[in-house]
Amino acid sequence: MRTLLSLIDACSTAVKEAVRNGATDAEAYGVNSKESEVIIENLKQSKSHEIGNLGIRVLVGSSQGFSSVNAFEKEQIIQSVKMAIKLAKVSPPDNFNSIPHKTAKISLLTKIYDKEALGFELSDNVRMAKDMLLTARSYDNRVSIDSGNFTSALLTHMVLNSCGISVIENISLFSWSLMGMAVTPDQVSNFDVQIDSSHCVKDIDVISTAKEFAKAVINYLGPRNVDSFRGEMILSPPASIELVQEVIAHSINSKNVQKQASKFKENINTSVSTDLLNLEDDATNVDALGASSFDREGVDHRRNVIIEKGILKGFIYDTYTANKDSVETTGNAGGSPKYPPMVSTTNMIVSAGNSKLETLISEIQKGVIINRFSGTVNPVDGDFSGVVKGGYYIKDGNIICPVKELMVAGNAFDALKNLTGVSKETKSLPDSILPYTRFSNISFTANET
Repeated sequence: MRTLLSLIDACSTAVKEAVRNGATDAEAYGVNSKESEVIIENLKQSKSHEIGNLGIRVLVGSSQGFSSVNAFEKEQIIQSVKMAIKLAKVSPPDNFNSIPHKTAKISLLTKIYDKEALGFELSDNVRMAKDMLLTARSYDNRVSIDSGNFTSALLTHMVLNSCGISVIENISLFSWSLMGMAVTPDQVSNFDVQIDSSHCVKDIDVISTAKEFAKAVINYLGPRNVDSFRGEMILSPPASIELVQEVIAHSINSKNVQKQASKFKENINTSVSTDLLNLEDDATNVDALGASSFDREGVDHRRNVIIEKGILKGFIYDTYTANKDSVETTGNAGGSPKYPPMVSTTNMIVSAGNSKLETLISEIQKGVIINRFSGTVNPVDGDFSGVVKGGYYIKDGNIICPVKELMVAGNAFDALKNLTGVSKETKSLPDSILPYTRFSNISFTANET
């Protein structure tokens, strides 16, 4: 007979069984989530499901083993514990392996769990999706929706180990998106994607997202070819993620630093950008969706200053990489219960600047605003090249037209050294809060075909 356990009992059973079967230390990380989603392509296409996952990590001496289950069934958990121990016994010892011990009591964040979310039904998802769709279409009859969604989720995550850590919290999540274009009898605009999210029911605003999407695709109509030039580039927050943020995230990851796969490996307390850049990794900032009170190992989240006035201040660590460098973990163990913990960013936040976006534009002699990018970015050396999507040509401080078939190429690390402006306006994305950023000396190439 199957014995179904609660999340708390599942974690407790895993750790107790591991210690009873010879583990030196053990850790259980469990997540129980209830999610409902409506697909915009067909408002009748909706789904709702509940998922439970449990990851079990054990140490036998300094050797590590890991196993996971996708149901809180006692019999499966016991077998998974035995598998983790078996794997640990045949794994090579590593003195840097450890499971963190309890320190100070963790203060749980407020504003990431909304009790009203308990009453949010699948019908509410449908209503939100319909409002978003109708708003976008009513903005202009040339707006065409390709896809989108509205998703609501309630999740509970817990870390319990044999070293005194036992933490659990609830998180409510809402996210929505629209993707599409503008269509006329003789042209199709560039695609645009608008994404937004919130933790609280009262902060759901699908109408603004729909209007922003519709306005963007209409404005992309009538693109023109422009000549090749070298000038300035303004990245929207979504484009910043693609061209710059992912490169920085790779470079500040202590595992990559230790593997000599980071451009920042020798740059602590030195300049990596102009003094306009202030960047932090902060899971305690509840305005972004990546907020939570503790990491994958049950270590308290905190605000980590990464770059301050252009100076690199630190890397992000989990327990393992912190042990290798003889430092403290920064609370950046991430990942799902299906895998062992790994170093990961949480909410990456760039501080707002002192200039309005319109001012940044007015100061450009020749340049391009990039809202999306389609191409390749090398996270190790920072080289990027691709096509500007949803871009606008700027000349003498004025937006002239949307651009067509324009290539952009450069290096993210060089671009950081040529950061010339940061906007007052910021946008909250799923795991980021970012302003518009302006960079000089960027190469743009017209498509000659």
